[in-house]
Amino acid sequence: MGLGKKIVKQSVIVIIPLVILSYLVDWKPENMRFLRIFGNPDFIPVSIIIGGLLGLANLHGLLWSLERLLGARRADAKLIVLSMLRLFVLFGLIIVLTAFKVINFLGLLIGMTVVFIILIKEAVKTARKQAEE
Repeated sequence: MGLGKKIVKQSVIVIIPLVILSYLVDWKPENMRFLRIFGNPDFIPVSIIIGGLLGLANLHGLLWSLERLLGARRADAKLIVLSMLRLFVLFGLIIVLTAFKVINFLGLLIGMTVVFIILIKEAVKTARKQAEE
């Protein structure tokens, strides 16, 4: 199984229980009123899913650009342009979702962080495995 598929599989395994857990938490009590600064607390479960999907889409774009352009001539400039374009699209999606008020930044951050942590874990695991060989 490729590194990208492992990360997607593990991310889904972690994100689904987080979403279920976030549905079970009552975000309305007075002691959780501070969550309103991140957006509507009712959107935390959806935002976790959206954050995970954005993180996985960003990972997929990174893997695609590396596989496609790493061996090509002048790949450095193309890689930089594609990376900036991917970042622009990511920020654009976040701005659009914020404008429609369908996300909570805390949930978005949780979803993207899950993908990032799993990516780092798998990269370290792969690097150790290659160092042993």
